[in-house]
Amino acid sequence: MINSMSKKRVRRISLNSSLRHWCGGFVLFAHVSLNAWGVSPTLDDTTAGIEEIQLRPFEAIYATSALGMTLDLTRSLSVTDGTYTLSGRGKNMLINMNESADFQIKEGRVKGLRFDSRVKTLKTNKRRVLFNESEGIIDSMKRGDWTQHPWEPDVLDRFSQQQQLRLTLLQTEEPPDLLTFRVVDGPKVSEKRWERLADEIIDTPIGSLATVKYRAVHTNPKKRASEIWLAPRLDYLMVKTTHVERSSTVKVAIKSLTWLDAVSD
Repeated sequence: MINSMSKKRVRRISLNSSLRHWCGGFVLFAHVSLNAWGVSPTLDDTTAGIEEIQLRPFEAIYATSALGMTLDLTRSLSVTDGTYTLSGRGKNMLINMNESADFQIKEGRVKGLRFDSRVKTLKTNKRRVLFNESEGIIDSMKRGDWTQHPWEPDVLDRFSQQQQLRLTLLQTEEPPDLLTFRVVDGPKVSEKRWERLADEIIDTPIGSLATVKYRAVHTNPKKRASEIWLAPRLDYLMVKTTHVERSSTVKVAIKSLTWLDAVSD
């Protein structure tokens, strides 16, 4: 009896862990940002002497799959009076996910204002980030605990980072070989790096797309691997992502795209 109960507990723990990895994969394509690394151009190099760039509002649906389960994830970007709102939502029998972030664009950078995340699997995980430039602090909540960090202009929340990547690539003639960014998540402000791989042409439900491909630089690539494909023709919108962790693979691929600033496109 004890052995049977232990096996059931192990299976529950394994499922909960796998679901967390799956949900993490949904927001993986947000994990890139502005600053270049090594021989890549710096912020001053990429933004000097150019007009402030803007991002096109859109709504995209992504098909996600892992552990034999599927989920359609809807991601949208809107803008009102210079403030962008990025939102993501998806729901099936096991997962209910809602995330949103407000930010502005200043000198080619995403300037974070607010981030909220609520992901419900076997339990509910919440995250919040409040960027308070006037008081010089960033408040970040994870697992119910709040942490304060000094406000810095290059620190991003985990959700709006891919929009910063788009800004970077839209302002460079050639995608950098190596990208780095800083992201706040609870008590940590971590540095993430992505290295460029060979460009690829991939077939999608919205057509064949030439893409720029990046791979995350992990400390243990045998246990954790992440790749992302971005389409220059779509203003470097993410069109595909794969994430492998603990032998679980999460796949995210675009299904449809609507530009919200045009009647037809």
